[in-house]
Amino acid sequence: MFTLCLGHKNDRTILQNCLSHFYDTFCGLYVMPTFVLRSFVEAALLLLAFLCTCARGSYHERRLYEDLMRDYNNLERPVANHSHPVTVYLKVSLQQLIDVDEKNQIVYVNAWLDYSWNDYKLRWDKDEYGNITDVRFPAGKIWKPDVLLYNSVDANFDSTYPTNMVVYHTGDVSWIPPGIFKISCKIDIKWFPFDEQRCFFKFGSWTYDGFKLDLQPAKGGFDISEYLPNGEWALPMTTVSRSEKFYDCCPEPYPDLTFYLHMRRRTLYYGFNLIMPCILTTTMTLLGFTLPPDAGEKITLQITVLLSICFFLSIVSEMSPPTSEAVPLLGIFFSCCMIVVTASTVFTVYVLNLHYRTPETHEMGTTTRTLLLYWVPYFLKMERPGVHLTWESLPSLLPCSKPKRHSESLIRNIKEAENGSRASSLEVEHHMHKYITATGLSNGIYPPHGVKTVLSNGGLLHHASSDHTPSPQKGDLDAAQQAHLLLLQRIYQELKSITKRMIEAEREGDQSNNWKFAAMVVDRLCLYVFTVFIIASVLGILLSAPYIIA
Repeated sequence: MFTLCLGHKNDRTILQNCLSHFYDTFCGLYVMPTFVLRSFVEAALLLLAFLCTCARGSYHERRLYEDLMRDYNNLERPVANHSHPVTVYLKVSLQQLIDVDEKNQIVYVNAWLDYSWNDYKLRWDKDEYGNITDVRFPAGKIWKPDVLLYNSVDANFDSTYPTNMVVYHTGDVSWIPPGIFKISCKIDIKWFPFDEQRCFFKFGSWTYDGFKLDLQPAKGGFDISEYLPNGEWALPMTTVSRSEKFYDCCPEPYPDLTFYLHMRRRTLYYGFNLIMPCILTTTMTLLGFTLPPDAGEKITLQITVLLSICFFLSIVSEMSPPTSEAVPLLGIFFSCCMIVVTASTVFTVYVLNLHYRTPETHEMGTTTRTLLLYWVPYFLKMERPGVHLTWESLPSLLPCSKPKRHSESLIRNIKEAENGSRASSLEVEHHMHKYITATGLSNGIYPPHGVKTVLSNGGLLHHASSDHTPSPQKGDLDAAQQAHLLLLQRIYQELKSITKRMIEAEREGDQSNNWKFAAMVVDRLCLYVFTVFIIASVLGILLSAPYIIA
């Protein structure tokens, strides 16, 4: 019965004959109630109809494969005239941008290649084969173009998976092999991390020239409708171009298709993990100029910041390819930060050196005194206690002039008193020497007759009588007057020694304070200069980038 079902051409007639024959046979063998028998027969007939349809479908497909492969050679180009080229259309469906290896300049991409061409030997009338419109062939069973990815760096070179080919009754062949592609791409790191990269897939036939295989981009040549967005790279644009290249060996053109990936790096990661920490770390150097030198942590802070910047710079060098063609923008930024921190460390050492200078080891030069004690403090609006600088007074200030301060006024008063006392003392000593010589006394110093000594206004004053001739009488001065005179002489000597020490101590203290004030001026100047430099460098580098946020 099944042989009969498969032998007729008309499906409807076959099915009716089979059902009628089966019904008559079954009714003659069994005697059952009419409604039960009718239900059973209907179910059996439905099952039989399904089996007959499946058997006929498989039969048509097998017959179609046999007819298509009869006298077919997969090495033969599918053209009726051998002088005509086979037109192959190619479309790339990008699925995912897996990774961009800047150091090795390799891009990893997941994509599907969509090839389509027409094979005139694979056409059939679908009505003659059970309305079959398409069949599948394994890769290599029929002719396929030897199109390869020129800039592949994969170990197998062709990294596509050998999927089946779909052939339609019109002769159109569709082959969509997926693959993980590793393509070489020249990474331009000049604007890293605000960079845009332009990588490409370059496909072409390996052996066929343009007269035998015409490679053309398909409609919608670069499809990104199924693209999975990448967290590091944005894909603002994709383009396709076709070109023909002539080689020295052959006069025929060799066409190729280039699918361009225009990638733009997302800067959020680098901004929060590299740029912002570096800016904050660099601004810490400004705090070092506000610390007093006696705090002891001034140089420690600068060295710590310098080591931090070096660490960030090492991270950038590991991420960048080892090329000498260009320095990345981020590397320039970190280099500027390192220069700032290094210079601030040097100036911090210089400030500490100025702060701890003493008159015994250093003497302030004329230029240093003029600049650091007068001119620079005036422009930086730094006021020193007891010193008021104006624009009119600056030209009149000599490099050796000192500010008029209370302590120096005290020393000047002491010097004036000392000069007056020294004149009186010399006169007294002269008369005493004459008196001792005349009397021959050797056990004491006695003033002449009629000499009265008093201490007035801090100085020893001498009033002599009109008779300057010393008296030879020893008893002219009593013992109390002699003791007072000797005591005053000793007090005078001690006062002179104390005054000298006070003058020297005040001079040393004044010079030390000048060095400390000069250190403060250099600190303040560095604070302003480095603040301006940091702001200018950050703005200059960021504004020179092609974009800030992608």
